[in-house]
Amino acid sequence: MNKELYKKIEESKGKKAFVITSLGDKDFGGKAIIQDGELIWESPNTSFFSENLKELAKIDETGVINVAGNRLYFEQICNNKKIVICGAGHVSLALIKMGSLLGFEMVVIEDREEFAAKAKEAGADRVYCEEFGPGLQKLDSDYDTYYVIVTRGHQWDRLCIREILKKPYAYVGLMGSKRRVGFVLQDIKEEGFNQEQVDKIYTPIGLNINSETPAEIAISILGEIISVKNVKKKNAGYVDGMLEKIINSNERMMMSTIIGKKGSAPREIGAKALFIEDGSFLGTIGGGKAEHDIYTEANRILKENIEMKAFILEVNLTDSEASLEGMVCGGRIEVLLEPV
Repeated sequence: MNKELYKKIEESKGKKAFVITSLGDKDFGGKAIIQDGELIWESPNTSFFSENLKELAKIDETGVINVAGNRLYFEQICNNKKIVICGAGHVSLALIKMGSLLGFEMVVIEDREEFAAKAKEAGADRVYCEEFGPGLQKLDSDYDTYYVIVTRGHQWDRLCIREILKKPYAYVGLMGSKRRVGFVLQDIKEEGFNQEQVDKIYTPIGLNINSETPAEIAISILGEIISVKNVKKKNAGYVDGMLEKIINSNERMMMSTIIGKKGSAPREIGAKALFIEDGSFLGTIGGGKAEHDIYTEANRILKENIEMKAFILEVNLTDSEASLEGMVCGGRIEVLLEPV
Protein backbone atom coordinates (compact mmCIF):
# COMPACT_ATOMS: atom_id res chain seq x y z
CA MET A 1 0.00 0.00 0.00
CA ASN A 2 1.45 3.33 -1.02
CA LYS A 3 0.13 5.71 1.61
CA GLU A 4 2.53 8.44 0.53
CA LEU A 5 0.69 8.79 -2.79
CA TYR A 6 -2.69 9.24 -1.13
CA LYS A 7 -1.32 11.64 1.45
CA LYS A 8 -0.03 13.76 -1.44
CA ILE A 9 -3.45 13.57 -3.11
CA GLU A 10 -5.09 14.75 0.11
CA GLU A 11 -2.65 17.65 0.37
CA SER A 12 -3.26 18.66 -3.26
CA LYS A 13 -7.07 18.81 -3.10
CA GLY A 14 -8.41 22.09 -4.44
CA LYS A 15 -5.13 23.02 -6.12
CA LYS A 16 -4.29 22.76 -9.82
CA ALA A 17 -3.03 19.21 -9.53
CA PHE A 18 -3.43 16.02 -11.60
CA VAL A 19 -2.86 12.36 -10.86
CA ILE A 20 -1.55 10.56 -13.94
CA THR A 21 -1.66 6.77 -14.34
CA SER A 22 0.21 4.91 -17.06
CA LEU A 23 -2.03 2.51 -18.99
CA GLY A 24 0.48 1.73 -21.72
CA ASP A 25 3.55 -0.43 -22.15
CA LYS A 26 5.80 2.11 -20.43
CA ASP A 27 5.53 1.81 -16.62
CA PHE A 28 1.99 0.32 -16.67
CA GLY A 29 0.20 1.11 -13.41
CA GLY A 30 2.80 3.70 -12.42
CA LYS A 31 1.51 7.02 -11.11
CA ALA A 32 2.63 10.61 -10.84
CA ILE A 33 1.23 13.85 -9.43
CA ILE A 34 1.80 17.13 -11.28
CA GLN A 35 0.90 20.31 -9.41
CA ASP A 36 1.19 23.74 -11.02
CA GLY A 37 3.35 22.21 -13.73
CA GLU A 38 5.79 20.57 -11.29
CA LEU A 39 6.27 16.84 -10.71
CA ILE A 40 5.72 16.48 -6.94
CA TRP A 41 5.45 12.67 -6.71
CA GLU A 42 5.95 9.61 -8.90
CA SER A 43 5.96 5.85 -8.37
CA PRO A 44 9.34 4.29 -7.56
CA ASN A 45 11.26 2.75 -10.45
CA THR A 46 9.43 4.76 -13.11
CA SER A 47 10.96 7.16 -15.60
CA PHE A 48 8.25 8.02 -18.14
CA PHE A 49 6.75 10.91 -16.15
CA SER A 50 9.98 12.76 -15.47
CA GLU A 51 11.18 12.21 -19.04
CA ASN A 52 7.99 13.72 -20.50
CA LEU A 53 7.16 16.32 -17.83
CA LYS A 54 7.12 19.27 -20.22
CA GLU A 55 4.36 17.75 -22.37
CA LEU A 56 2.44 16.27 -19.43
CA ALA A 57 2.29 19.65 -17.68
CA LYS A 58 0.35 21.15 -20.60
CA ILE A 59 -2.66 18.83 -20.15
CA ASP A 60 -5.49 20.20 -18.01
CA GLU A 61 -8.48 17.87 -18.34
CA THR A 62 -9.62 14.48 -17.12
CA GLY A 63 -9.54 11.50 -19.48
CA VAL A 64 -7.37 9.04 -21.37
CA ILE A 65 -4.70 10.75 -23.46
CA ASN A 66 -1.74 9.49 -25.48
CA VAL A 67 1.59 11.14 -24.76
CA ALA A 68 4.87 10.10 -26.41
CA GLY A 69 3.26 6.87 -27.60
CA ASN A 70 2.07 5.89 -24.12
CA ARG A 71 -1.59 5.68 -23.03
CA LEU A 72 -2.26 7.68 -19.85
CA TYR A 73 -5.22 8.45 -17.60
CA PHE A 74 -5.36 12.03 -16.27
CA GLU A 75 -7.62 13.08 -13.42
CA GLN A 76 -7.73 16.44 -11.71
CA ILE A 77 -7.72 16.25 -7.93
CA CYS A 78 -10.99 17.79 -6.77
CA ASN A 79 -11.94 19.35 -3.48
CA ASN A 80 -15.45 19.38 -2.08
CA LYS A 81 -17.33 21.91 -4.19
CA LYS A 82 -18.77 24.83 -2.29
CA ILE A 83 -20.82 27.91 -3.07
CA VAL A 84 -20.07 31.02 -1.02
CA ILE A 85 -22.96 33.48 -0.96
CA CYS A 86 -22.30 37.07 0.07
CA GLY A 87 -25.63 38.28 1.37
CA ALA A 88 -28.65 36.42 2.76
CA GLY A 89 -31.72 37.86 1.06
CA HIS A 90 -34.59 35.98 -0.61
CA VAL A 91 -32.49 34.76 -3.56
CA SER A 92 -29.83 33.48 -1.18
CA LEU A 93 -32.35 31.42 0.79
CA ALA A 94 -33.55 29.75 -2.40
CA LEU A 95 -29.94 29.16 -3.48
CA ILE A 96 -29.09 27.49 -0.18
CA LYS A 97 -31.91 24.96 -0.50
CA MET A 98 -31.29 24.15 -4.17
CA GLY A 99 -27.49 24.12 -3.91
CA SER A 100 -27.67 21.65 -1.04
CA LEU A 101 -29.78 19.30 -3.17
CA LEU A 102 -27.07 19.45 -5.84
CA GLY A 103 -24.38 18.41 -3.37
CA PHE A 104 -22.61 21.74 -2.87
CA GLU A 105 -21.41 22.85 0.52
CA MET A 106 -23.33 26.09 1.09
CA VAL A 107 -21.50 28.92 2.89
CA VAL A 108 -23.03 32.31 3.66
CA ILE A 109 -21.48 35.59 4.79
CA GLU A 110 -23.97 38.15 6.11
CA ASP A 111 -23.41 41.09 8.45
CA ARG A 112 -27.00 41.34 9.75
CA GLU A 113 -27.91 38.92 12.53
CA GLU A 114 -31.56 38.45 11.56
CA PHE A 115 -30.64 37.60 7.96
CA ALA A 116 -27.79 35.30 9.05
CA ALA A 117 -30.28 33.44 11.24
CA LYS A 118 -32.58 32.90 8.24
CA ALA A 119 -29.65 31.46 6.27
CA LYS A 120 -29.06 28.94 9.05
CA GLU A 121 -32.75 28.03 9.06
CA ALA A 122 -32.63 27.51 5.29
CA GLY A 123 -29.94 24.85 5.77
CA ALA A 124 -26.61 26.59 5.07
CA ASP A 125 -23.66 24.43 6.11
CA ARG A 126 -21.73 27.42 7.44
CA VAL A 127 -22.87 30.96 8.21
CA TYR A 128 -20.49 33.78 9.12
CA CYS A 129 -22.29 36.72 10.71
CA GLU A 130 -19.73 39.47 10.24
CA GLU A 131 -18.68 42.19 7.83
CA PHE A 132 -18.03 40.96 4.29
CA GLY A 133 -14.39 42.03 4.01
CA PRO A 134 -13.06 40.34 7.17
CA GLY A 135 -15.32 37.34 6.58
CA LEU A 136 -13.91 36.72 3.11
CA GLN A 137 -10.34 37.28 4.28
CA LYS A 138 -10.52 34.37 6.70
CA LEU A 139 -12.50 32.07 4.41
CA ASP A 140 -10.72 29.11 2.82
CA SER A 141 -10.92 29.24 -0.97
CA ASP A 142 -9.71 27.04 -3.84
CA TYR A 143 -10.36 26.22 -7.49
CA ASP A 144 -13.59 24.42 -6.53
CA THR A 145 -15.13 27.47 -4.80
CA TYR A 146 -18.01 29.34 -6.48
CA TYR A 147 -18.86 32.87 -5.30
CA VAL A 148 -22.28 34.48 -5.59
CA ILE A 149 -22.46 38.17 -4.65
CA VAL A 150 -26.00 39.25 -3.81
CA THR A 151 -25.52 41.98 -1.22
CA ARG A 152 -27.84 44.94 -0.59
CA GLY A 153 -25.68 47.64 -2.18
CA HIS A 154 -22.75 48.36 -4.48
CA GLN A 155 -20.46 49.42 -1.60
CA TRP A 156 -20.70 45.89 -0.19
CA ASP A 157 -20.39 44.37 -3.68
CA ARG A 158 -17.12 46.23 -4.11
CA LEU A 159 -15.77 44.96 -0.78
CA CYS A 160 -16.59 41.38 -1.77
CA ILE A 161 -15.09 41.59 -5.28
CA ARG A 162 -11.93 43.15 -3.90
CA GLU A 163 -11.30 40.22 -1.55
CA ILE A 164 -12.45 37.43 -3.86
CA LEU A 165 -10.18 38.43 -6.74
CA LYS A 166 -7.18 37.92 -4.45
CA LYS A 167 -8.09 34.25 -4.00
CA PRO A 168 -8.21 31.13 -6.16
CA TYR A 169 -11.78 30.45 -7.30
CA ALA A 170 -13.87 28.68 -9.93
CA TYR A 171 -16.59 31.28 -10.47
CA VAL A 172 -17.62 34.79 -9.39
CA GLY A 173 -21.12 36.05 -10.18
CA LEU A 174 -22.38 39.54 -9.35
CA MET A 175 -26.06 40.45 -9.10
CA GLY A 176 -27.32 43.96 -9.72
CA SER A 177 -28.65 46.40 -12.27
CA LYS A 178 -26.46 47.36 -15.19
CA ARG A 179 -25.84 50.78 -13.60
CA ARG A 180 -24.96 49.35 -10.18
CA VAL A 181 -22.68 46.70 -11.66
CA GLY A 182 -21.00 49.31 -13.83
CA PHE A 183 -20.08 51.37 -10.78
CA VAL A 184 -18.62 48.35 -9.03
CA LEU A 185 -16.51 47.16 -11.95
CA GLN A 186 -15.20 50.67 -12.65
CA ASP A 187 -14.19 51.09 -9.00
CA ILE A 188 -12.43 47.72 -9.05
CA LYS A 189 -10.40 48.66 -12.14
CA GLU A 190 -9.44 51.98 -10.57
CA GLU A 191 -8.15 50.08 -7.54
CA GLY A 192 -5.63 48.27 -9.76
CA PHE A 193 -7.34 45.06 -10.80
CA ASN A 194 -6.72 44.38 -14.49
CA GLN A 195 -9.27 43.97 -17.26
CA GLU A 196 -8.72 40.22 -17.49
CA GLN A 197 -9.69 39.79 -13.83
CA VAL A 198 -12.77 41.97 -14.28
CA ASP A 199 -13.83 40.11 -17.43
CA LYS A 200 -13.97 36.83 -15.48
CA ILE A 201 -16.82 38.16 -13.33
CA TYR A 202 -20.19 36.82 -14.49
CA THR A 203 -22.59 39.71 -14.79
CA PRO A 204 -25.49 39.89 -15.18
CA ILE A 205 -25.41 36.83 -12.97
CA GLY A 206 -27.18 33.64 -14.08
CA LEU A 207 -28.40 32.17 -17.34
CA ASN A 208 -30.91 34.19 -19.31
CA ILE A 209 -34.15 32.29 -18.64
CA ASN A 210 -36.33 35.38 -18.08
CA SER A 211 -36.40 34.60 -14.36
CA GLU A 212 -38.50 36.79 -12.08
CA THR A 213 -39.05 35.17 -8.67
CA PRO A 214 -36.23 34.49 -6.15
CA ALA A 215 -36.52 30.76 -6.85
CA GLU A 216 -36.30 31.30 -10.61
CA ILE A 217 -33.28 33.57 -10.19
CA ALA A 218 -31.64 30.92 -7.99
CA ILE A 219 -32.21 28.34 -10.73
CA SER A 220 -30.60 30.61 -13.32
CA ILE A 221 -27.55 31.15 -11.07
CA LEU A 222 -27.14 27.45 -10.33
CA GLY A 223 -27.54 26.66 -14.02
CA GLU A 224 -24.65 28.97 -14.79
CA ILE A 225 -22.52 27.50 -12.00
CA ILE A 226 -23.21 23.96 -13.22
CA SER A 227 -22.27 25.00 -16.76
CA VAL A 228 -18.95 26.43 -15.53
CA LYS A 229 -18.27 23.39 -13.35
CA ASN A 230 -18.96 20.78 -15.99
CA VAL A 231 -17.11 22.42 -18.86
CA LYS A 232 -13.87 21.88 -16.92
CA LYS A 233 -14.25 18.09 -17.23
CA LYS A 234 -13.15 17.42 -13.69
CA ASN A 235 -13.42 13.88 -12.41
CA ALA A 236 -15.89 12.72 -9.79
CA GLY A 237 -13.10 12.48 -7.23
CA TYR A 238 -12.81 10.69 -3.90
CA VAL A 239 -15.98 10.46 -1.80
CA ASP A 240 -15.93 11.55 1.83
CA GLY A 241 -13.91 9.17 3.98
CA MET A 242 -12.19 7.37 1.09
CA LEU A 243 -8.75 8.97 1.36
CA GLU A 244 -8.92 8.86 5.15
CA LYS A 245 -9.65 5.12 5.01
CA ILE A 246 -6.70 4.46 2.71
CA ILE A 247 -4.27 6.58 4.71
CA ASN A 248 -5.25 5.25 8.15
CA SER A 249 -5.88 1.56 7.42
CA ASN A 250 -3.53 -1.39 6.85
CA GLU A 251 -6.19 -3.58 5.20
CA ARG A 252 -5.82 -4.86 1.66
CA MET A 253 -7.85 -2.67 -0.69
CA MET A 254 -8.44 -2.17 -4.38
CA MET A 255 -9.59 1.02 -6.10
CA SER A 256 -11.82 0.93 -9.17
CA THR A 257 -12.05 4.01 -11.39
CA ILE A 258 -14.05 4.58 -14.57
CA ILE A 259 -11.41 5.72 -17.05
CA GLY A 260 -13.48 5.59 -20.23
CA LYS A 261 -16.99 5.10 -21.52
CA LYS A 262 -18.77 4.67 -24.81
CA GLY A 263 -22.45 5.44 -25.12
CA SER A 264 -24.56 5.98 -22.02
CA ALA A 265 -23.45 4.94 -18.54
CA PRO A 266 -24.78 5.67 -15.03
CA ARG A 267 -21.60 7.41 -13.82
CA GLU A 268 -19.04 9.69 -15.41
CA ILE A 269 -15.32 9.20 -16.04
CA GLY A 270 -13.49 9.49 -12.72
CA ALA A 271 -16.18 7.83 -10.58
CA LYS A 272 -14.57 5.59 -7.96
CA ALA A 273 -15.34 2.69 -5.65
CA LEU A 274 -12.89 1.43 -3.03
CA PHE A 275 -13.19 -2.30 -2.25
CA ILE A 276 -11.90 -3.50 1.14
CA GLU A 277 -10.86 -7.02 2.16
CA ASP A 278 -13.62 -7.28 4.79
CA GLY A 279 -16.21 -7.11 2.00
CA SER A 280 -17.19 -3.47 2.51
CA PHE A 281 -16.71 -0.68 0.01
CA LEU A 282 -16.84 3.11 -0.31
CA GLY A 283 -18.13 5.04 -3.31
CA THR A 284 -19.85 3.73 -6.41
CA ILE A 285 -19.26 3.41 -10.13
CA GLY A 286 -22.96 3.08 -10.88
CA GLY A 287 -24.43 0.06 -9.11
CA GLY A 288 -26.19 -2.84 -10.82
CA LYS A 289 -24.43 -5.55 -12.82
CA ALA A 290 -21.41 -3.40 -13.66
CA GLU A 291 -20.49 -2.75 -10.07
CA HIS A 292 -21.39 -6.31 -9.04
CA ASP A 293 -19.02 -7.80 -11.61
CA ILE A 294 -16.18 -5.50 -10.54
CA TYR A 295 -16.87 -6.07 -6.84
CA THR A 296 -16.81 -9.85 -7.40
CA GLU A 297 -13.44 -9.71 -9.17
CA ALA A 298 -11.88 -7.34 -6.64
CA ASN A 299 -13.25 -9.36 -3.72
CA ARG A 300 -11.85 -12.58 -5.17
CA ILE A 301 -8.39 -11.05 -5.37
CA LEU A 302 -8.61 -9.63 -1.85
CA LYS A 303 -10.03 -12.78 -0.23
CA GLU A 304 -7.76 -15.30 -1.97
CA ASN A 305 -4.67 -13.30 -1.12
CA ILE A 306 -3.75 -13.12 -4.81
CA GLU A 307 -0.92 -10.79 -5.74
CA MET A 308 -2.48 -7.42 -6.42
CA LYS A 309 -1.53 -5.48 -9.51
CA ALA A 310 -3.25 -2.96 -11.75
CA PHE A 311 -5.43 -4.17 -14.61
CA ILE A 312 -8.29 -2.93 -16.79
CA LEU A 313 -11.79 -4.40 -17.14
CA GLU A 314 -14.33 -3.51 -19.82
CA VAL A 315 -17.96 -3.88 -18.77
CA ASN A 316 -20.71 -4.13 -21.38
CA LEU A 317 -23.96 -2.45 -20.34
CA THR A 318 -25.89 -3.53 -23.43
CA ASP A 319 -25.95 -7.34 -23.17
CA SER A 320 -29.08 -9.28 -22.19
CA GLU A 321 -27.88 -9.99 -18.65
CA ALA A 322 -27.28 -6.30 -18.05
CA SER A 323 -30.77 -5.54 -19.35
CA LEU A 324 -32.32 -8.03 -16.93
CA GLU A 325 -30.48 -6.32 -14.10
CA GLY A 326 -31.85 -2.94 -15.11
CA MET A 327 -28.58 -1.67 -16.59
CA VAL A 328 -30.13 -0.51 -19.85
CA CYS A 329 -27.88 2.46 -20.41
CA GLY A 330 -26.66 1.08 -23.70
CA GLY A 331 -22.93 1.64 -23.36
CA ARG A 332 -19.60 0.28 -22.21
CA ILE A 333 -17.33 1.40 -19.42
CA GLU A 334 -13.60 0.85 -19.05
CA VAL A 335 -12.57 0.40 -15.41
CA LEU A 336 -9.09 0.53 -13.92
CA LEU A 337 -8.61 -1.68 -10.86
CA GLU A 338 -5.47 -1.16 -8.83
CA PRO A 339 -4.13 -1.95 -5.37
CA VAL A 340 -3.86 0.98 -3.00
